[in-house]
Amino acid sequence: MPTIQAVKENYTDALLNGHTREAYDVIKAALNNQYSLIDVYTVIADAMYSIGDLWETNDISIAQEHAATAITQFVLTQISAESIKTFTLEGKKAVVFSIESNTHYLGIQMIKNLFNVYQIQTFDFGPNVPNSDIIERIETLGVDVVAYSVTMSEHIDKAVELSETLKRLDPLTRPVIIVGGYAFHRDETLLRHVFYDYYFKTIKDLSGWLEEGKSFVKKKTS
Repeated sequence: MPTIQAVKENYTDALLNGHTREAYDVIKAALNNQYSLIDVYTVIADAMYSIGDLWETNDISIAQEHAATAITQFVLTQISAESIKTFTLEGKKAVVFSIESNTHYLGIQMIKNLFNVYQIQTFDFGPNVPNSDIIERIETLGVDVVAYSVTMSEHIDKAVELSETLKRLDPLTRPVIIVGGYAFHRDETLLRHVFYDYYFKTIKDLSGWLEEGKSFVKKKTS
């Protein structure tokens, strides 16, 4: 059985070469070799971070980065059935989205699938969600968790704007707020500007927190 590092390298190579079928086969083989969904999501996330780094340093073209994203979108769609569960009415509820101005989607798709693994009913708002729409929806849905992604540093202003609104929610009834994304992965000092309870650098970190019991304790009161 190949090591998880070898799986990541093979998947990254398939992305860089634009080979959709090869990329899917690498991930499917990993699942067949008893690697968990969490392992696979970690591989995919790490590979896409590597692709992002290569794009940032102009070592690959925008076309290659877009192709890698499209391939990974396909792969995630194909394996998403692995995380489908039956939910109970008394279960936890979450909402996931990418911050306004952020059109990237892969991270929140993985988070949604991970929440499903842990029996958390998840409402997916998608990418580039206007801040003005978010508060009304999370209050209407009565969710326990809000998780959103910030991909590029230029998106941070919208995250700050949303933070100001989230701060004004009732501290006793508001949802737990989770943030993540490539922007924070590259520069964790950006976290100083946003209001959140938990930041998870990797999908594995989030999984570990959920595995511990997903108590959803709020860390900030204002």
